[in-house]
Amino acid sequence: MQTIRIEKPDVTRARETVVTEAAVLEAKEVTIRYGDFAAVKGIELTIPENRITAIIGPSGCGKSTLLRAFNRMNDFILNHSISGEVRYRSIELYRPSVDPAEVRRRIGMVFQKPNPFPRSIAKNVSWGPLINGFKGDEDALVEESLRKAALWDEVKDRLQASAHSLSGGQQQRLCIARAIAMNPDVILMDEPCSALDPISTARIEDLLFSLRAHYTLVIVTHNMQQAARVSDYTAFLEAGELIEYGKTADIFTRPQKKRTLDYVTGRFG
Repeated sequence: MQTIRIEKPDVTRARETVVTEAAVLEAKEVTIRYGDFAAVKGIELTIPENRITAIIGPSGCGKSTLLRAFNRMNDFILNHSISGEVRYRSIELYRPSVDPAEVRRRIGMVFQKPNPFPRSIAKNVSWGPLINGFKGDEDALVEESLRKAALWDEVKDRLQASAHSLSGGQQQRLCIARAIAMNPDVILMDEPCSALDPISTARIEDLLFSLRAHYTLVIVTHNMQQAARVSDYTAFLEAGELIEYGKTADIFTRPQKKRTLDYVTGRFG
């Protein structure tokens, strides 16, 4: 099978001047099923570059299923099927010629519960790049990734300690550093703060703003206040359908759909 390599484009010059609204991820009439059950139904969605996009909605509405479709993590789920198109920079990600492992290198993911490897803090960061052929300066890679994840100053004197010695919030930032070390273009986050205390949550939210300058971020959250605080765009899902999508300020202050208004004002959910 021929493999299509997905290369990260050089957008340094654009980032030095103005952030564009270029599409990075697109869902075109995407329906995702687990067996006969349609978890996501005919979704049309465009994710812009260097922005934070939040996906909100009640439990079981398809938020995480949609998120995982963007880097083919649903491939690991039994009886999963997908129709429609999911595109990354105009490349259809579910074509047979596309390598899913390469997709996941370009589109990283941070999960709901921190899941550091049973290795040192440093090896948690460098392990992925090393097994994928990284030949550069490992120490520099570790430091740069931990700095971007706002964790370096807290762990620089104990890099060889076990990652499990860190607090929950630190472990989650380590997982973000681990994703950053793979040099992704996009980072997906599935409820990254749901297992954290308010102080750790605030640190993660502050971190998202700094990461936006370098990455396109998509975050699933059940916390509407968090979506309102951190995101530029918000998609509201209900029962697998996209009810409304737009700028976060509009979704939370002047939504076009009554169902959106009812949800963001707490009348259901």
